[in-house]
Amino acid sequence: MKMASEQLSGRLQEGWKVGKNRVPIKFTIDTQDMSGEAGKLNINALLLGDKGVARAVLQNLFAGWEVNLSTSSSLIDALIDWVDLDEFASGSNSATEANVRNGPLEKVSELEDVIGWAEMAKEAREGSKGVDALKKFTVFGLGKLSLRSADQDVIEAVVGLAPGGAQNFMLARLGLDQVDQTQDDVVNLDLLGPNSEAWADRVTSEEEDLWRVTSTGQVGEATRKVVALISRKSNPPQVRARWSEEEAP
Repeated sequence: MKMASEQLSGRLQEGWKVGKNRVPIKFTIDTQDMSGEAGKLNINALLLGDKGVARAVLQNLFAGWEVNLSTSSSLIDALIDWVDLDEFASGSNSATEANVRNGPLEKVSELEDVIGWAEMAKEAREGSKGVDALKKFTVFGLGKLSLRSADQDVIEAVVGLAPGGAQNFMLARLGLDQVDQTQDDVVNLDLLGPNSEAWADRVTSEEEDLWRVTSTGQVGEATRKVVALISRKSNPPQVRARWSEEEAP
């Protein structure tokens, strides 16, 4: 793929002739291994699913990060309003329905545009755990949390455990070599409590083999990117998500 991209890029860089002018063109393809992405909390799947579950999971997560209850409650209302299709505010702040997407987020960075996110992120960062909130979320994948790669705080929030409740699970997950993300890792659901039927549909013991492929085309000073998220676990590989980004000169 890389060789083909370089050859095509070289051909295209010769440019197009438009009248007496020549428009320079460049085309490249980059790939990025997205292993571990399934170990992040899929915010789209969460918010577009059962609202009661979404509130409980996010409240557990933010509480574990030492975020003030008022801050987290207001943000959760705003997050729900950001993706739902109706025009009614989930909480008392009608501003949470202003300038919203009313659909799934395309990029994790959009979370920073949601009312109340900045305050929550600041409290999480300044808490004793020093959490970088944005790194805990994803918009990619099938929506189930991978217990094979997820952080302890995210697992605890999803399965409804108090902070520290998944410590034994995390220790056992390391396996005999005591190294995370290796072949001998152990996913023992029994160590997450007796009520697995309550959250079994939110998690998986597998890790999805995701790759991000970015095709970038430049025509003159304008740039257009087409990004695809591809799962290689199926045969043939399947595109899980696709979007485009444009940069005008």
